[in-house]
Amino acid sequence: MKILAVSGGSGCGKTLFTKLLVKRLPKSAVLPLDSYYKDRPDNIPPEEYDFDIPQAFDFDLYHEHLDRLISGKSIKMPHFGYESGKRKTSFSEIDPSEYLIIEGLHVLLHSRVREMLSYSFYMESPLDVAICRMCLRDIKNFDVTAEYRLNQYLKFVRPAYFKYIMPTKQYADIVIKNNYDSHLDEFVGDFLLKMKL
Repeated sequence: MKILAVSGGSGCGKTLFTKLLVKRLPKSAVLPLDSYYKDRPDNIPPEEYDFDIPQAFDFDLYHEHLDRLISGKSIKMPHFGYESGKRKTSFSEIDPSEYLIIEGLHVLLHSRVREMLSYSFYMESPLDVAICRMCLRDIKNFDVTAEYRLNQYLKFVRPAYFKYIMPTKQYADIVIKNNYDSHLDEFVGDFLLKMKL
């Protein structure tokens, strides 16, 4: 099994890039870190909870599931409900495959995971572009206002990006500049032809 990591800040194109990889690497399984959020404590309202710091994620379970997939065993990947802030009772069964793509804000944070990787990508976008993408995505998917999302960005997303996420860029094999007019589809096709992943 080859393990590929796709990291970077919010709105930089991680999910899109992962989908493009899966399209060209059909024998792929995806393990998004966003599925492994811890439950938001009941005493903290959503607007006061920081979903971007590493402590918001259940890395113990994430690492356990990585180990199981590497050893050839299936896992039950949890589902997280953003509206409730809690893990759902449903899950997705993920089977080992030729490629395992791990994707998320902090997938390059821990050395034990970095040592497993065959290749790692760090997605980087101008902050104004990333903010616009993030707002448009969340207004559409989570029925929030632009004002709400921008306040969350200033309070939580931006500080976590500079403190935790951007420093992990040093561990990536390649940094991909995903600007407003980037053609990720062409990049992925050319890259896979050259690298033979």
